[in-house]
Amino acid sequence: MKKMTVMILLAWSLVLGGCGGAAVETAAGTETAKEENLESAAVDGSSVTEEKTDGSAAAGQKDAAESGAGGQTDETADAAENTGAVKAAETGAAAAETKEENAKDKADADSKEDEKKEADGDKEKAAAAEQKDTGGKTEEDGEAEQPKLADYEITVYGQPEIMYASDPVNVRKGPATDFERAGGLSRGQEVSVTGQADTGWYEIVYGDVTAYVSGHYLQKEKPAEEPAPQQQAAAEGQPVTEVKNVAGVIMVGDSRFVQMQANIGENSCTWIAENGKGYNWFNETAVARIDGCVGKGSKILINLGVNDPGHVNDYLALVNAKAAEWVGKGAKVYYASVNPVWDNPYTTEEQVEYFNSQMQAGLSGDVRWIDSHSYLNSIGYKLVDGLHFNAETYQNIYAYFMSCL
Repeated sequence: MKKMTVMILLAWSLVLGGCGGAAVETAAGTETAKEENLESAAVDGSSVTEEKTDGSAAAGQKDAAESGAGGQTDETADAAENTGAVKAAETGAAAAETKEENAKDKADADSKEDEKKEADGDKEKAAAAEQKDTGGKTEEDGEAEQPKLADYEITVYGQPEIMYASDPVNVRKGPATDFERAGGLSRGQEVSVTGQADTGWYEIVYGDVTAYVSGHYLQKEKPAEEPAPQQQAAAEGQPVTEVKNVAGVIMVGDSRFVQMQANIGENSCTWIAENGKGYNWFNETAVARIDGCVGKGSKILINLGVNDPGHVNDYLALVNAKAAEWVGKGAKVYYASVNPVWDNPYTTEEQVEYFNSQMQAGLSGDVRWIDSHSYLNSIGYKLVDGLHFNAETYQNIYAYFMSCL
C-alpha cells in the first residue's frame, strides 16, 4: 500500500514537471511521516499491550504468590496439627511409661516389704524357738536379763531344819529353774534347810555354799527304803529278746555302748564308742569317723548325752546338720534316748528325762527317734552302779535297737 502511493506520486511529478516535484516530495514526506507515525503508534500500542500483559503476568504472579502463601499456610497448619498430634502421642507414651515405671517401683517396693515381713517373721520364729530351748532367755538378753536373787523374797529360818530328798533332784544357785545348776541330791539324802523363797523353793546348805531345791522334792520324813526298779527287774528275771541281724549299722555312743559291744557277742556293727565321752568328742572325733564309713544303705544310731545333758542344744544343732548330709548319701539316721539312771554322782534321772524331751522335740525330719528309755521301763532293767547295766539289760537294749532299724 505504501509503495503504491509513492509510485503514483512519482508519476504525477513526471507529468507536472519541475514545478510539481517539490509538492510531490512534500506529499511523499508527509505520507512517509504518517506511516512512521502509524508504525510508532503501532509500536506504542504493542508496548501498552506488552505492559498490560506484563501487568497481567504480575497480577498472576501475585495471585500465584498469594495462592502459594495460602497453600503454605495450610501446609503449615497441617504440619502444626501433625506436630501437636505427635507431641500428644509422645506425651501420652511418656505418661504411660512413667505410670509403668511407677507401677514397677511399687511392685518392687511391695516385694521388698513382703521379703522384709517374711524375714522378720523368720526372725521371730527363730527367737521363739531359742526362747523355748533356753527357758525364755536369748543371747541378746545378755547378763542384764539373768535371774537375780534380789528379785526374790527369802524368808530365813531362825534355826535350820533337817529335811530329806523324796526323789533325785537338781540343786540350783537360785530359787527357780532359770538359775544355774549347782549339783544334785539323791533320793533320801539329808539336807539342812535354812529358809524358803516366795517361789516355794527351799534354801539349803550345800557343801560350803547356800543353794536351793524345789519344795516338791524335800520332805521332813526320810523316805522309806524301797527296792529300786532295777532290783525288782533282776529279782523277776530278765528274758533276753531275740536279736534281729541288720547289716550296715554304725553304733555311736559312750561307755554304755562300749559295754554293750562287750556283752552282746559277735555282731556285724561298726562301733564308734569311747568311755566317758560327750558332745566335744562327738563333734571333734566321732563325726569324722562316721563320714569315713557312711554310704548308701548305712544306718547310723547315736546314743550320747548321759555324760553331759547340759549340751542338749549343741547336740541338736550338730546332729540335725550332719543328718542332712548323711541322708543325702543314702543313709538313715537314728537317735536313741538316754536310758534310765539311778543314784550316781554324775547325772540325775530328772536331767535324763529333760534331755530326752528336748531332743525328741528338736530333731529334724531327717532323724528318727528311738525311745529305749520307755522300753526299758516297760520290760525292766538292772543298773549295777547307777549308770551302767548288767549283761542281760544290754542284750535287750541291743535287740530293741535292731528291731527299730
